[in-house]
Amino acid sequence: MKKLIYQLILFLVVGVSCNVIDQEPLDAVSNEQLFVRPSDAEAAIIGVYRQLAELGFNYVVFPELPTKNTLGTALNRQFEQMNNLLFLDDNPWYETYWNQHFVLINRANVVIARVPEIPGMDEQKKNEVLGEARFLRAFVYFNLVRNYGDVPLITTPTTSPDIPSLQIARNPTAQVYSQIFEDLNFAKANLPESFSTALATKARATKNAAYALGTRIYLFRKEYAQAIQDANRVIGSKGSSLTVAYEALFSNKNSEESILEINYDPQVQNNLATNFLPGSLGGNRVIEVNPDIYNAYEVGDSRKDATFGFANNGNYMRKYFRTSSRDDNVIVFRLAEVLLSKAEALAETAFPNSEAVDLLNEVRRRAGLGPIAPPTIAAFREALYKERRLELCYEGHEWFDLVRTDRLASVMGITDRNKAILPVPAGEILRNPNLLPQNPGY
Repeated sequence: MKKLIYQLILFLVVGVSCNVIDQEPLDAVSNEQLFVRPSDAEAAIIGVYRQLAELGFNYVVFPELPTKNTLGTALNRQFEQMNNLLFLDDNPWYETYWNQHFVLINRANVVIARVPEIPGMDEQKKNEVLGEARFLRAFVYFNLVRNYGDVPLITTPTTSPDIPSLQIARNPTAQVYSQIFEDLNFAKANLPESFSTALATKARATKNAAYALGTRIYLFRKEYAQAIQDANRVIGSKGSSLTVAYEALFSNKNSEESILEINYDPQVQNNLATNFLPGSLGGNRVIEVNPDIYNAYEVGDSRKDATFGFANNGNYMRKYFRTSSRDDNVIVFRLAEVLLSKAEALAETAFPNSEAVDLLNEVRRRAGLGPIAPPTIAAFREALYKERRLELCYEGHEWFDLVRTDRLASVMGITDRNKAILPVPAGEILRNPNLLPQNPGY
C-alpha cells in the first residue's frame, strides 16, 4: 500500500509534459529543479494541458454513454453498464475518471504555487500562466461537481506521501463552486486574447475560453443573466455567424469557430475513432449509434451525413475518424454552443424573445434548415433542446443537458433524482474513508 502511495505522489508531483502545442517539453523534472527560469513555467503549464489530453476521451464519452445517443455493447461491459443506466460504484472506469481529474488538479496546483516564485519573470506573463492554470482547475472542478457532487477541494500541491495527508474529506458543492468562480474570475482578468500562433490560440486557454466556461457554468446553475453576459463577451469577439461548414469542424482541426480544443498528435493520442468506427474502418465499434438520435434529424439537415456513416451493416459515428494516427481533437468550446446557451438564457429570462429565436435559427441555417418561430416557451424549449442535441452530439454534453433541464425522467425514464450524479468510486472510498458517506442512492 505504501509503495502505491509513493508511486502516486511521484506521478502527481513530477511535471511530465508533451509537445502538444509547439512547446519544448520537460520529460521529467523534480519539483525542486523546476520553476527557476521563465521557460520552466511554460513547460510546466504544458504539462497540465498534457493531463487534460489524458482526460479527453472520457470527457467526451462519459456524458454520451448513459443517453439515447449511444448503444453500449458487450465488447466493453463497463460501457454497457453505463448505457444500461447501471451506475455501479465498482465500475473501474469511474475510478479512472476520478483520478484523471485530480492528477490534473495537482499539476495545476504546483504551477499556481511555484510560478510566483520564479525570479526575473515578467509579471504579465506570470499572471497569464497562472490564469491558464486556474482556468484549467476551474474547468476540472466544474466537471467534478456536476459528475459527483461534493468532492475534495484541494488548492495546494500534494507533496507528502504519508497516508493521512492523502485522505482528504469531501467539501460541500457550494464551497467548491466558490473556488471555481474565484479561479474563473482570475482567468478572465489575466488570460490573453490570443497567443503567438493560431494553433496555440486554439489549444491554450484565452479570455474567450474563460467566458465560454462561464457561460456553461452559469447556464448549468440557471443563473441566466450572468450566462448572457459571459456569452456576449464571446460573441462580441467572434461574432454570431456560423461560417464554417459543419463537417469541417471535425475534418479540419482548430477551425475559426473553435474556442478551445484539446490537441492531439501521433505522440499524444486518443482512442475515440477506434471506439466509434467499425472494423472495416480500423475501429472496433465498442460504442454504437442509437437509432433514436439517427432518426431525430429533419430532412435536409446537413449535420446528419456529417455525423454518421454506414458500414458493416450498421450506422457509425464519424466525427472522430483518424484511426491510424489516433489524433482527432476534442472540441471543448465552440461558438455554436455559446449561441445556443445565450438563446436558452434569453428565452428563460423573457419569452417571446426575438433574439433568442434568431440565435436558434442561426444554428439551423448552418445546418441547411429553414427558420422556425416557436409560439410558446414550451415549444421553444423543445426546439432548442433538440438543436443542442443534434449540434453538439458526441462532444460531451447530452447527459449534463438532460440533468440541468430536469429531463432525466421524461427522456431517460430515470425517476430517482439521486442518479443525476455518479457514485464516488468504491476503490477511492476504500483508500480514503473520509470520502464517506457515499452519494445518496448508491
